[in-house]
Amino acid sequence: MAKWLPRDLWIVIIGMVLLYTGLSFIWPFNMIYMTQELGMTTTDASLVLLINSGVGIVSSIIGGLIFDRFSGFISLTIGTIILVLATASLCFFHGFPFFIWNLWGVGVAMGMVFSGLYAAAGLTHPTGGRTGFNAIYVAQNIGVAVGPLLAGLLATRGMSHVYIGSFIFALIFAGYFFFFFHKIDWKSEKVTAETKHRKKGIKREFPTKLALWSFVLLLLAYLLCQLPHVQWQSNLSTYMTEIKGVTASQYGNLWSLNGALIVLGQLILIPVVGRFKKHLLAQIYIGIFLFILSFVVAMNASVYSGFVIGMTFLTIGEMFAWPAIPTIAYQLAPKGAAGLYQGLVNGMATAARMLAPFVGAIVVQNLGGIKALFIGAFILLGCALISITLQQILQKKDQQEKTALQVSISQEE
Repeated sequence: MAKWLPRDLWIVIIGMVLLYTGLSFIWPFNMIYMTQELGMTTTDASLVLLINSGVGIVSSIIGGLIFDRFSGFISLTIGTIILVLATASLCFFHGFPFFIWNLWGVGVAMGMVFSGLYAAAGLTHPTGGRTGFNAIYVAQNIGVAVGPLLAGLLATRGMSHVYIGSFIFALIFAGYFFFFFHKIDWKSEKVTAETKHRKKGIKREFPTKLALWSFVLLLLAYLLCQLPHVQWQSNLSTYMTEIKGVTASQYGNLWSLNGALIVLGQLILIPVVGRFKKHLLAQIYIGIFLFILSFVVAMNASVYSGFVIGMTFLTIGEMFAWPAIPTIAYQLAPKGAAGLYQGLVNGMATAARMLAPFVGAIVVQNLGGIKALFIGAFILLGCALISITLQQILQKKDQQEKTALQVSISQEE
């Protein structure tokens, strides 16, 4: 796969590795740090994460709009500057309430940079298909593998060292960004054709009603998949550490396992996914069924090895489902909205990070404990299956109508 990736996409890929390695120093420990170090209740900590994700959604959309309206380089520059400032502040001020404010600053930066990198991945690959998005997804998970592992080592010396490590990686990313990203051909014919920079002769397209509803159902399916998935980062982390005796270091290692499996598993999965290259729906179906299986295992796990098995199923499910979502969004995006559509997809993942901890905590505390959380996860994943099925039906119908219209026009000419 590597030899087929263009230079500009490689620049984006390496940037994602550096970015997510640094961010992975922070997010796996947020819930644990707020509840155990800052003395916050699970509900209060979840509310903080809810607001953090809310600002991330807004910044994702704003970043996507800036990407389309002006330049991807401009949107990424703004996000990078905010990231450096927020992580620098976090190094010195991580008590209450400064930790919360700095976390929200990181959330703003993540939204802008993520939407920009995913849009750039689609626009810098010749076909704009799954290959580019899969490459950026793998890059992200190299960071997931390395970041928590390094953070776990630093955490033994105190959380202040973890936040210093995050700041160092933010500086490395910023240096890499300003040195290499300006070399990307932001004015290439493909980029200018699919975004709406201020150039004469470039007209913005608008989606049909079927295409718009298809995109809405795609976002809904993604949200319904991400809501259970994020429980592994939030309420299940508390369940594992406080009820099942899993240490913070062991929990961090679960996410290192997640990233390592995604990176190493590509050697096995790429040939498998190749068989489903034109069948994105099948990829998402497989992913959702593996998500369900991961919760079945976690629900019955009594020792750490059980959660390791559950994480393995969750990870393989990700490898099938997650790259397919932005690929479909890229297919649905009209010219002039590539950045916006990727921003909205990223916004759905952020919305899940916003809602899942808070809603999950309410379910656990008021609706029957951890078992109710697992039941809710199964229901949401079942609804995701329905939503993505309807999405594909509408997308195919829209494509058929467009094809029929083109044939009719060509016959008239």
